[in-house]
Amino acid sequence: MAEVGVGHAGLGFMARFHFRALNSIPEVRMVAAWSKFPEEHVRFSEFTKKLGAGVEKYYTDLGKMLEDPEVTAVVCAIPPRFVEPIAGKIIQSGKPTIVECPPGGTPEVIDQLDKLAEERGARVMPGHCYRFAPCFRKSKELIDGGEIGAPTFVHFREFVPADSLARQWPRGSWIWDKESGGPIPTMTVFCMDLARWLLNSEPISLYATVKWQELPQFGTLGYTVANVIKFMNGVTWVNEFSGSVARSMGPPMKMEIIGENGGAVVADGPEKVILWSGKEGQKEWSFELARPERWGHRPQDEYFIKSVVIGREKPVVKLQDAKKALKMSLAILESSKTGREVHFD
Repeated sequence: MAEVGVGHAGLGFMARFHFRALNSIPEVRMVAAWSKFPEEHVRFSEFTKKLGAGVEKYYTDLGKMLEDPEVTAVVCAIPPRFVEPIAGKIIQSGKPTIVECPPGGTPEVIDQLDKLAEERGARVMPGHCYRFAPCFRKSKELIDGGEIGAPTFVHFREFVPADSLARQWPRGSWIWDKESGGPIPTMTVFCMDLARWLLNSEPISLYATVKWQELPQFGTLGYTVANVIKFMNGVTWVNEFSGSVARSMGPPMKMEIIGENGGAVVADGPEKVILWSGKEGQKEWSFELARPERWGHRPQDEYFIKSVVIGREKPVVKLQDAKKALKMSLAILESSKTGREVHFD
């Protein structure tokens, strides 16, 4: 069995998601982790020990971790506004890497990383995990199989409890800076990529409204977003996002895809997909999922390890996909400020 020595760059919240996922993959060996802050080494080590696992070496110098011959692939889980120089060094090393999304604060940054990856011949995969989540993969299978005819309308709702976000990013975290868009780009890019992938189409325009809400009990920033996206294939996709809700609101996600034959594909949370068909009534698929599997992190990381690193395949998700998703998320902020539609090239 091939062995992949993984190095973790960045040891925050998303690094923990990746560690949980990778720790369950037999081909992976947790060789190293990097953060320039030694206190993060301590916290991450405590976290890994609770899982009955660990990291062999900790580095405060990224260059030294990248020079380690036992590190054969890298997970880059750095906030978008800080990621460019770090991801740039990793790509320059030539080692395969998965970069958490969005892999840059602007489309221009993503273009720069993509250009560098092409020059170095490096295999770089943005972490758009929704493409790998069982509920969304089943939904795409049903759509592509013609079960509801061509999609005509999609309604997507993702309500994340405010206390959950506060645990992920505590008071004073970079993500609560409203002037930089707050959590909206980070929390919406995954759905934007999902929409392009599910529909096999590109967006024409987007109109959005945003309601901000100070949450002094958490020291965070709540948000409620509504947006309408028109796609080239004629589909209208409506999103509702919120990070202001109470935990009691039920499943954090629901997606309803209406087809031209009157049927529908419904993802009711990450663990259930329902097909409504005029011919056969209702069919249902349920998924028994561990935490790293619900939103696609484990299958995504398994694909990265087995296909991109060991199999040396080009990633199915590319940096240009991440760029398009980020442009759609940034359009939410622009449209909400101007009160006008944003049109895409």
